[in-house]
Amino acid sequence: MVLRKYLAQATGRPQWSPALFDMGSFLEAVSGMRRGGAVELLFMLHAAHREVAGARAQPLDAFLQWAPVTLRDMSEVDQHLLDLDSLYRQLSSYEGIDAWSSRLDGPSAGMERWFGHWLETGALHRAMSERMLAAQVGTAGAVARAAAGKAMGGGITWPWEAVWFAGLNALEPAPTAVVKAIQEAGKAELAWDTDHWYLDDQGQEAGRYLRRSMSALGAGGIPPRDDIRSAARSIDIVAVPDPVAQAAWAAQHITEMTPQERAHTAVVLADEQLLMPLLEALPVDIGPVNVTMGLPLTALPIHGFTECFLDLHAGHAPDIGFRLSDAERLFSHAMVSQGYDAQALISAWRSAGSASLGADRIIAAWATIISPHVDRLTSALRPVADPVMDLPERFQALFSWAMAFAQDDPLRREQLYRMARSQAALDNELKRHAPGPLGMETYMVLRDRLLREERVDLVGEPLSGLQVMGLLETRAIDHAQVVLLGASEGVLPRAEGEQSWIINEVRRSHGLPLHHDREAITAYHVTRLLHAVETLVVAHPADASGEQPGPSRYLAQWAHELPGRSATRISFSTCHAAMPVRRAPGIAVAKQGQVLERLEQLLARGLSPSMLANWLQCPLDFYFAHLMGIQKADELDGRLGSDVLGEAVHHVMEEVYRPWMGVQMEGRVLSDLADRAHDLLVGRLRRTIPNATLQCGQHRLRVEMAAHAMARHARSEAQAVSVRHTVAIALEKVVAGELPNGIRLKGRIDRVEERDGLIHILDLKTGGVDGTALKLKTLGREGIRGEHAQALQLLIYVWAFLQQNPAIPEVSAAIIPLRQHSSADGVPLVVEGDTRIHRNKLPGITDLLVRLVEELRDPALAITHTEGSRWCRACLKD
Repeated sequence: MVLRKYLAQATGRPQWSPALFDMGSFLEAVSGMRRGGAVELLFMLHAAHREVAGARAQPLDAFLQWAPVTLRDMSEVDQHLLDLDSLYRQLSSYEGIDAWSSRLDGPSAGMERWFGHWLETGALHRAMSERMLAAQVGTAGAVARAAAGKAMGGGITWPWEAVWFAGLNALEPAPTAVVKAIQEAGKAELAWDTDHWYLDDQGQEAGRYLRRSMSALGAGGIPPRDDIRSAARSIDIVAVPDPVAQAAWAAQHITEMTPQERAHTAVVLADEQLLMPLLEALPVDIGPVNVTMGLPLTALPIHGFTECFLDLHAGHAPDIGFRLSDAERLFSHAMVSQGYDAQALISAWRSAGSASLGADRIIAAWATIISPHVDRLTSALRPVADPVMDLPERFQALFSWAMAFAQDDPLRREQLYRMARSQAALDNELKRHAPGPLGMETYMVLRDRLLREERVDLVGEPLSGLQVMGLLETRAIDHAQVVLLGASEGVLPRAEGEQSWIINEVRRSHGLPLHHDREAITAYHVTRLLHAVETLVVAHPADASGEQPGPSRYLAQWAHELPGRSATRISFSTCHAAMPVRRAPGIAVAKQGQVLERLEQLLARGLSPSMLANWLQCPLDFYFAHLMGIQKADELDGRLGSDVLGEAVHHVMEEVYRPWMGVQMEGRVLSDLADRAHDLLVGRLRRTIPNATLQCGQHRLRVEMAAHAMARHARSEAQAVSVRHTVAIALEKVVAGELPNGIRLKGRIDRVEERDGLIHILDLKTGGVDGTALKLKTLGREGIRGEHAQALQLLIYVWAFLQQNPAIPEVSAAIIPLRQHSSADGVPLVVEGDTRIHRNKLPGITDLLVRLVEELRDPALAITHTEGSRWCRACLKD
């Protein structure tokens, strides 16, 4: 639209408009292939999987646990024109090919499984490539590889007299090859959109990909700007209370502008979830607004409504009907409940006192209380035997029924229309490709994959009035005023990266992008905002409470680099909402009567280190968990719990170390543990969990990660024991001691080792640990807080161990966090600047423990919640 505007102004007469492409559609035109939809490609990949795996092929539900990530990896590999044989050969041999050659007994079962997995993935990729070429449908990467193949093969007749490439930034090798071929044919012109500020500075990540592309394709026909350095601008950075408050603040800021100012203003949403709050906050008389972005269908109410509908049918049992809770959620959803008295309907259902109800009861209550559209509702509620065959009719009836309540709401009607269209596309794909009957769970996974691609576009008058757009669209603007919302860390840049099975070492060696490479792309789009802007106003959620991620690092970078080196002025301010603070009264439990009695009973039995640490973190959580016996309920979600996995890891480590009690540990034992970690861990878990469950989904992922962490730690320890004398002298050692006030403390140490003459107390954790939380600057009460809970537990182990072993002058204590990359020594406990804890510190430790216990039993101190505690399990937090 912008290009057509300037072409019309330049010529002043009617003319044929040039063909306009984005890079994706241009590569489709060159290759002759079409980019397939997510579900279409997944079915194609499953067919290739059945071809390659044969009798070992997984059913669709198990296949979907790993296929989307695999498909994304394949597309990325094709975009970078990697040789499949070389890539998958390296992946299959990574992590231990040298170690295998030194083993007399050959690779372990776990190694062979890893080796075979990547070989099979390579065969799968080749089979998928053949299918995509035959169908002329592919992933974005496959389309790009095919286009590059045609372009580099020569002999192609380009249908254009000239091709302009404008505004490009991060070009992968495949599209770079296509552009290069058109250059060599004398038909390519390039126009880079860049500025000397970040292009010339090798340290600026915003120019990383432009420097690479310009090195490969040339400087182009338009010289870089020098606006960031020379043009005057102001950047006003405003902190607002929370993410949604950004929308209210921006609406007020925009309202205060004149119509002429709004016509030259663009609102850029780094967080697309702010679109609806912003549009709702803008006054109806704000004037023309052009929204060039949209919202994912999954972020709109219609998605939740259809999920409720699927949950209703998924929970249906032939003998008892639908779950009442599912029916209540569906009929009280905002997509439909505004059209009738939902509460009266629900009350009629509840009057029977049953947790379930049949379709006849739902319809009867509906006909009695509300009555319209009974036939549509009856069709929607007919039980589903096969999702593929039955759900299309049920959804059609549901949308027809819901549309009757959306006649006066254009946005709801648009949502229903888009969802109905997406549903029809899914139904068609399933009928064409589904290999046999599907269960409801598999159907819902496929449906989720399709809906991720669907968006509801909201548009207004192009290039007129206020412009609202996403971050990726900022290349099309040169507005004098820009309002940027969502400029918080974790959004700019995104905290999470795309999932991939290809490990970083291999990605790096083959030039595949890493997380910091994706951040460089975001850096370009953010820095691009500075090109022509005169006033840039940036809003981000404040982080004063520690609950928000804080402002984007790009803002700190601007504040550091721009003032004094450019004509840019930067200011910071905070916007507070003038609202009264209303808080529910906190819970305070007095230590009297039965509470004090239970507390003394607990103290008489003795305290564990974890109990005292729990009191240190939050007394109210301690009260609920240990005095009232209220524990956090286990979530029966079919996932592998951290407690189960942690117990299995501890058992495996104990079985390896126990035969070597009292003798010098040998590195070969630990190297063997590293090689067999996966098999040992799976073998332990199989005692309570079926093997089929362990081989797929979340179970498989967590087991693989835990086994990898165990192997990494075992290799680190194998190197350590080769250069020092290491003897395990105790496993799961129970230690206890009595304080001067008669209270007994008792705990269990995972492992006690003697390393070159010094005793080390080791606590194994399957999670991570913050090293700063294991540092106690002083043994005074004022020096220990809730975040020092793990340090307190280690301190109690040390205190009890030294009391039981009076001949030992000093010890060291540490936590070994398997999740983190740490040395074999672990993360040490540091007391008053020393990792060695001498016996002369026992009086100070004793005084600290007595002080904590006396606080625990002091009747004058009520039991309350620790403000800001992040560790509570049972506590009722504000």
